[in-house]
Amino acid sequence: MKRILILDFDGTIIDSNFIKENAIVEYIKEKYRLNIFKVIDNFNFHSLTRYELINLAKPSPIESEEKKDIDQIINTQVTKARLDPFLFDLFKYCSKFKIKIYLVSNTPNDSLKMIIEKLRISHYFYKIIGKKENLPKSKIFSQIIIDENVQPFNVLSVGDNIQDYFASKINMIPFHGIYSKSLIEINKTIPISYSIRGVIRSLT
Repeated sequence: MKRILILDFDGTIIDSNFIKENAIVEYIKEKYRLNIFKVIDNFNFHSLTRYELINLAKPSPIESEEKKDIDQIINTQVTKARLDPFLFDLFKYCSKFKIKIYLVSNTPNDSLKMIIEKLRISHYFYKIIGKKENLPKSKIFSQIIIDENVQPFNVLSVGDNIQDYFASKINMIPFHGIYSKSLIEINKTIPISYSIRGVIRSLT
């Protein structure tokens, strides 16, 4: 039985990937008259933060006011996205077996916490950790292992992106994938499900 569950946010517990991507693409297109995919390919698009993507479209660094603007646009859209209907079942299972749930996302920390509060699911998570100070997920995962004083095999990481898989692998944490094109190439080496309903079998 696992003691710690690390959940990704976008594309894992909520169907928000396309909504966020489209919001950023449209924002850059309207404000800077630029199709972002003319300067970056799809793979690298998904490896950069929203702020880094905007920086590609303008000659000067993004300022705090513009960060607030794009955050507000994206946050409003994400709160309308569909939550995985089995999230509550997973929460109940983890509560029963005293498994701590960490939510770890590349969404900016303040935005993530605001969205979670808006969705009224903050009580599902032991800790909510969003992106701050450009700290990679691999470092966050490593710190969780230290803070919780557990072995990597006592932890399960769940995500829909190849970067989530790599962050887990670096820390020797078992990984359960949520189906996405990003994970197709490794689908024979890891368990993959179409919703978080399938995660429970990897927790035992």
